Amino acid sequence: MAKNEARTDIKLFNYLTNKKKFVKEWGPKKTTNSHIQDVLSKSSKSGKMNRGEPDLIYLNEAKKLLILIENKDKITDHKSKNGSRPKDYAVDGIKHYLKFFLLENLLKEKETTRNYLEDFKIIGIAFSGNIDDSLNHLIDTFIIADNKIKDISVKEFLNENDYISLFENLDLELITNNISKSSNEINRLLRSIDSQKRPILLSALMICLYDKDDIGKDFKDSYLNWSIKTIIRNIPNTINDILLNENINQAKIDVLINELAFIKTDNDLNNTSILKDILIELQNNVIPLFNKQTSYDIIGKFYEEFLRYAGVANVKKGIVLTPNHITKLFTELIEMKTNDIVFDPCCGTGAFLISGMNKLIDMICDSDIRNKQERMKNIKQNQLVGFEKSNTMYSLAISNMLFRGDGKSKIFNIDFFSQEADDIIKEMKPSIGFVNPPYGGSDNKTNPTKKEIQFLEKMLDCVSRYGIIIAPLSTYFKDPLNRNRILSKHTLKFVINMPNELFQPNASTHTAIAVFETNLPHNNKEVTFYNLSDDGFVLSKNKGRTDTYNKWNSIKNDLFKKLENPKLYIDDLTLTQKNILKNDEWIIQAHSKKDNSFLSTNDFIRTVKEYFIFTVKKKLNLINKNIDEITFLEILLENYSKNLFQEKDKESKIKLEKVSWKEFNYEEIFGENISRGMRLIESDRLSGEIPYHSATEFNNGLTDSISNPLFLEKDALIYTTFGKCFYVEGEFTASDEISIFKHKNLNIYSGLFFATVITSLNKYKYTFGRKAFSNKFTKDVIYLPVKSKKEIDWDFMENFIKSLPYAKYFEN
Repeated sequence: MAKNEARTDIKLFNYLTNKKKFVKEWGPKKTTNSHIQDVLSKSSKSGKMNRGEPDLIYLNEAKKLLILIENKDKITDHKSKNGSRPKDYAVDGIKHYLKFFLLENLLKEKETTRNYLEDFKIIGIAFSGNIDDSLNHLIDTFIIADNKIKDISVKEFLNENDYISLFENLDLELITNNISKSSNEINRLLRSIDSQKRPILLSALMICLYDKDDIGKDFKDSYLNWSIKTIIRNIPNTINDILLNENINQAKIDVLINELAFIKTDNDLNNTSILKDILIELQNNVIPLFNKQTSYDIIGKFYEEFLRYAGVANVKKGIVLTPNHITKLFTELIEMKTNDIVFDPCCGTGAFLISGMNKLIDMICDSDIRNKQERMKNIKQNQLVGFEKSNTMYSLAISNMLFRGDGKSKIFNIDFFSQEADDIIKEMKPSIGFVNPPYGGSDNKTNPTKKEIQFLEKMLDCVSRYGIIIAPLSTYFKDPLNRNRILSKHTLKFVINMPNELFQPNASTHTAIAVFETNLPHNNKEVTFYNLSDDGFVLSKNKGRTDTYNKWNSIKNDLFKKLENPKLYIDDLTLTQKNILKNDEWIIQAHSKKDNSFLSTNDFIRTVKEYFIFTVKKKLNLINKNIDEITFLEILLENYSKNLFQEKDKESKIKLEKVSWKEFNYEEIFGENISRGMRLIESDRLSGEIPYHSATEFNNGLTDSISNPLFLEKDALIYTTFGKCFYVEGEFTASDEISIFKHKNLNIYSGLFFATVITSLNKYKYTFGRKAFSNKFTKDVIYLPVKSKKEIDWDFMENFIKSLPYAKYFEN
């Protein structure tokens, strides 16, 4: 073995032993297990049937887990072009070893060895490069499944339990793949049908296939032999019979049947086999999946996928379906009682009601109550209340409840803001409210739709104990009059920021969960804010976001541990507590702050590099040119000599930790020299030489060059509404999304120091939804180096930046 490769083995061994969680010890090369030895006894990479030895082996017999690793010390040796060089490449090598564990090769082994390995989870990992350098190594992970070597697209090392969960999710992957295929196929068959009518038709056909008490059995057993006309004629009667048998109100049934009137006149449905094809797809490939024993919400996933393919569920249309693990989380964030009445004012497919139902039933089952069956029946009949304005979503809610063994929930096809809804609420007296309101409401008089905050306020006013909402971040910092009025009546307890990717691939919106105790004025109480930036779910092509590595439970447990005793864990960025007063924002970004301890020299070096690249591009008129990296590198070498890249090894002799720091606010430093840019829309701009800066993270904030500025500034810091700060040298103008800071001591060096500190301290607070307008950023703080008298040390900042790599190129 090459010397460097041996060193890679040792580094990997130490990394996996010290940085990852494994029950057993990793072993280099030869294993002592006789069965594994037998399989590898003829696996030489030379092909001469001699012994082969992967570089690292992990074996946990109790969990039947085997992991093999093949490594190379250079990423150029990661994978060959045709995969046929196992001696020279990591991927080729690990796949070579794995093939000896495939069934056709195991059949050549002793029966005892075959039996031993029968249920083993076998993983092969190809590694190349340096594990200590995140930018200089490659990882590919393979498993044996269905007697094939499968690439599972895992590009990092995991913990032992995460690897085990890969196999536990294989069945789930098959289920979700089938759901996705069926959803796609059914939408393809319905492509000539309006997208809003498709869910109603789907709901109707599923109800027709519902199997209970022999009601509707004639349809399910006979439709294959019927003509299309007979199928269409029987659909309304079958729905009516099945739903009446489930004690669903006739008025509800009539709503669904009336919505289906179009099937009698639609040419495609009447003159093709579309309906029969869909019924076959549902009966053979979808409904059987609902009986799978898994905690995964298969029915909900099917509806989600169907609506996504139909183009019904997305942010633009206001419909964002709540993931299953979040609906369940709602029921765990509060202390529920077995007699609670759960209410959802815009219930969609009924996901929150189902989670509430499951929670109450579990509580009954775990209790000492004698009449459990009667109590569970009462939950389904009388303790779940939902309103849904959309006929489309209402129809899915009905069929959803039906297939879950519950068609009796009080789900009403009405508007939450109607008098009819008020009368039902008065009669039902709900105690718990859950809501994921339609997104994007407005007070536009020509097209008025209720905003998220209005759903929240009315729901809280309707329930006697607790209310929980998940909504876009803007709900928690806009509309101060509504928010103040809510706090005059109800107590805000928690606000939990959710991962940005929570609703992908169906929607992309930043959200947070807020928990309220109702009918108790807030009175400036302390609120706990938590930033749940990662829920452990990962997005894959066919199954959306799933808990592939079983991380959610531990993440959730950590959340509850910190919510129960927040003062033990406060770190400002992830968890903080604040007394919320009138007009305060209900969001962690408004109340958390960083100190300067997280800043490192590398942060400043990064700023210097970015500014250097910007100045080169600007000087050579390359800002808006589509230029590849190699060409740009050639330009740098030509203009700045080959000594340029020796700068990367330059080490600053001035140390950040040697200086004292002090907290300042913006007015303390800049006084009256804080101004705002002025908007000049693109169609009004005339081409010219004057830099025009606006809200972007790139090119030092430069977005255009014009000749008709509304104002001019010179040598200043610009602060974008997204919290990114730049220093601009020379004359410029800027849009109204830019705050401008001037100071007599600012220059290119101190400016870059400021830009690094401000961006690093505050950028995490601002997004497209929450912009850094002056009423917000003036509350932000800046930590800066100070002299003994606590005055800003401008000399230190300038000299520090000058000492960094590439800074010398600013001299000219």
